[in-house]
Amino acid sequence: MAWRAKVLFYVLFAIACALVGRYYVVQVRDGREFSERGHVERLRFHGVGALRGAILDRNGAVLVHSVPAQSVYANTPDVTDREREARTLAGIFPDMPYELILSRLALRHAYVQIHHKVARAQAAEIARLALPGIKLENENTGLRFDPQGRLASTVIGFTGTEDNGLAGLESEFDGLLRGSPGRAEREGMADDAGHAIPFAQLNMVVAARPGHSLVLTLDSYLQEETERVLRETVSKWQAESGSAIVMDPWTGEVLALANAPDYDVANFASYSADSWRDRAVMDAYEPGSVFKLITAAAALDSGKVTERDSFPARDRLQIGGYTINNAEDGFLAGTGSSETLGTIVELSHNVGAAEVGLRIGARTLYDAVRRFGFGDPTDIELPGESPGIVPKLADWSETTLPTVAFGQGISTTPIAIARAYSAIANGGVLLRPRIVSAILDGDGRPVYRYGPEVERRAASPATAAILRRFLRNVVTNGTGNPGAQVAGYTTAGKTGTAQIAENGSYAPGAYVASFVGMIPAESPKYVILVKIERPRGSIYGGVVAAPAFAEIARLAMLHAGILPAGPRLVRAENVSKRSL
Repeated sequence: MAWRAKVLFYVLFAIACALVGRYYVVQVRDGREFSERGHVERLRFHGVGALRGAILDRNGAVLVHSVPAQSVYANTPDVTDREREARTLAGIFPDMPYELILSRLALRHAYVQIHHKVARAQAAEIARLALPGIKLENENTGLRFDPQGRLASTVIGFTGTEDNGLAGLESEFDGLLRGSPGRAEREGMADDAGHAIPFAQLNMVVAARPGHSLVLTLDSYLQEETERVLRETVSKWQAESGSAIVMDPWTGEVLALANAPDYDVANFASYSADSWRDRAVMDAYEPGSVFKLITAAAALDSGKVTERDSFPARDRLQIGGYTINNAEDGFLAGTGSSETLGTIVELSHNVGAAEVGLRIGARTLYDAVRRFGFGDPTDIELPGESPGIVPKLADWSETTLPTVAFGQGISTTPIAIARAYSAIANGGVLLRPRIVSAILDGDGRPVYRYGPEVERRAASPATAAILRRFLRNVVTNGTGNPGAQVAGYTTAGKTGTAQIAENGSYAPGAYVASFVGMIPAESPKYVILVKIERPRGSIYGGVVAAPAFAEIARLAMLHAGILPAGPRLVRAENVSKRSL
């Protein structure tokens, strides 16, 4: 017995020593580490979503912004009538079939997601019905909301399910528009399922920061009216598509940029990818006769051609087995006469423009084309911009020079044409087009403001003044008469009728009708471009596109508060019998 007692004593003593040693390790040596680990195990971390920044027009009107999003989920053990609730939810969510919802409600789980990022009206209806087992929860990302509908949709673009920009400005400025998500922690005991026991304390570890907002140069009124006029024009001529741009030639600001077709941003997936295209920036085309102003600028600035110089007036020109013809729009040159540079522009003679190109030479024309920015992107900060195609001078063939002179054999975009004509309007200075005016932080304070950005001088002031006079004559006496005239205002501009090249040849019967002009003609406030692709019934820019230019120009001037001039009073003795 004594031996057994001693053995038991030493065993218990050893156990006690081990416990004391372990107690020392846990409480003293490693006490801080275990305390921190226990604290971490009691924490439950929660992501805190950050709202995406808004996109505003130049006057602060909201074009698109984010609102807190909610999702719908089911605690299926609490659902009392699966069939009835599935039918009710299918009525609220037309994009979800009844069978799909019923199959989800049949799952025996505490959390089954029914719908992701529901609209506010749908969330309100769910809350009102209070269906057993159907719950709402806040999401970490916001719901993108476009109060203007489809306004400027091809410019703004859209976001994906994870609030990431996928097109337009949403994609181009995704890094700025995205907010920085935060993180919160809840401290307390949890059950076996990981649910926190009530009365735990919630602490914010990292605060969420909303994304930056963009202030655009667009004017919502001009944008809406430009889109309306463009849609009506495309519909009237049963055209395939169209683009229109309104630009301030003195700052480079784009006040309106419209494309047809367009789409509803909130339901972008219901539209074809073709409807998402920002054609004014992405689609390069042969500009046709609107490019003759660049040829005229090259001729005048080089000094190789003056306003008084004459060229043979003829309707055909043979060069290297290729025949150049004037367009058959009622302004043929005839034979046995001559024409000046101004007449060539006014009546849009292809043969005359080719003769000008041949007189000034390839180097002179090429340098002017590059000075006006063709062949390079405008860097307007819209995704997918095409730089167009300007063949290298070394690759110009015998026919390249005369065809480029009247806008064939070269391709560009509507935004590049508008930039070039803005240089003509402002006295010869090429400005970078801008679509973004300012960047605001999450609290609405400006962090950066954009200003006019001069790229280079494209033409001399004297040449630009002569070109504006040519463009005025186009409207009063040439191919832009009477379509581009606006009662009470002076306008100037150029028509364009260009064949569409497909697979290395021109598609029969396929044309682009365009008009680019300015108002008022004396000191332009706006440069406006209208491009209509594949119209039916007529192919000429003066017939198809010029009236749309005139309507947009009229609305823009009225919006600026510039009223049309009244009829001029004339003394009776100065009225000739012919005018009567």
